[in-house]
Amino acid sequence: MAINRIGRESAPIDPPVEDREMRVVLEIERGGPCRLDRMEGEVIGIDVRLSEEVCNVDAVVRDPAQENVSTQYFENQLCEHCPGKVFGEHGCLPRYREINEGSFVVETYVADTQAVADLVSDIRSVCDNVSLRSIVSTDRSEFNEDCSVDVSALTRKQREAVYHAQEMGYYDPDADVSLAELADRIGISTSALSQRLRRAEGNVLRQLSVECDCWDDVD
Repeated sequence: MAINRIGRESAPIDPPVEDREMRVVLEIERGGPCRLDRMEGEVIGIDVRLSEEVCNVDAVVRDPAQENVSTQYFENQLCEHCPGKVFGEHGCLPRYREINEGSFVVETYVADTQAVADLVSDIRSVCDNVSLRSIVSTDRSEFNEDCSVDVSALTRKQREAVYHAQEMGYYDPDADVSLAELADRIGISTSALSQRLRRAEGNVLRQLSVECDCWDDVD
């Protein structure tokens, strides 16, 4: 409880709350070695907690020789190429879903597409590569089921086209953004842009038509 200058107790101030409207999954290729590389056994899961410049890890390790699984803890100084600290700088909580040789698959929540772009840009500054596997809206006002789209199935140029289209409001029903304006921003012809968007949209719609059950709730 805080004390004001005249000695009276003042109520604590609640921190601001931010809506995180998107869940994103990133595949990140590290820019250097990690303490996890020296674990004896196969690392099949990790829980990471960052404290200032220290990385605290619970690692779930499978021992192929003894055919058992154990959880091991270690702490290590943060590496310069650790993507975890970048998530912290953006106020995001990284959840490590997969651990591959030299790479992580990480899930987190962000406010909007600009936050995604900023996060990815900063991760690229310390890691070899980062790609967007999927992006899912957390807005539950329309659908009762999760509608997940794997954007890694789109080419880099298709993802770029869709990103700029969304940023300029091309898909907003009340917006007045022409295909020519969007093409001018990207620096390609309208016919090339139309083809990229059509192929990207077709890929997304095929995924939804095959795996998404939420359309049953739509009138």
